[in-house]
Amino acid sequence: NDVKPDVGVDIKYGVTESLTADLTYNTDFAQVEADEAQVNLTRFSIVFPEKREFFLEGGDIFNFGRSPGGHLGGDAPNIFYSRRIGLRNGLAVPLLGGGRLTGRAGPFVIGAIDIGSREDAATGSQRTNFSVLRVKRDFLRRSSIGVLATHRSTAEIRPGDTSLFAVDS
Repeated sequence: NDVKPDVGVDIKYGVTESLTADLTYNTDFAQVEADEAQVNLTRFSIVFPEKREFFLEGGDIFNFGRSPGGHLGGDAPNIFYSRRIGLRNGLAVPLLGGGRLTGRAGPFVIGAIDIGSREDAATGSQRTNFSVLRVKRDFLRRSSIGVLATHRSTAEIRPGDTSLFAVDS
């Protein structure tokens, strides 16, 4: 009979007609279905698809070096992999909160995410902040140019933070 109240809040706000902001506090992804267990006999990590609605909605904006259908263009790397946020070694890490801004502003497609996770003894995770910024501009009939920047305040492998900046067209 030990009651421990726990409240989470999700807010969606239309900044403009084509630009949407989503804010979340004490995010809970418990309703997301679990991944199928797979045996990996290679030296490469298994890449599971994203199933969390917060990252799926507007997620194609964050594709880098890919066609609008999401297909890789040549050997384009997967620079932003949202499954690294809120998960560590297959275990859920509690997310404190964050925000996302996605949509169009004039000729630009904009995507921004900033989300923080809590320190968690069960997974050995430190308090971490994840940030992603994607700006892309279409030109001519089927061309575009864009930039993607990512930042993680606590690196997984070594001390310090991790940042990346990339340009694609």
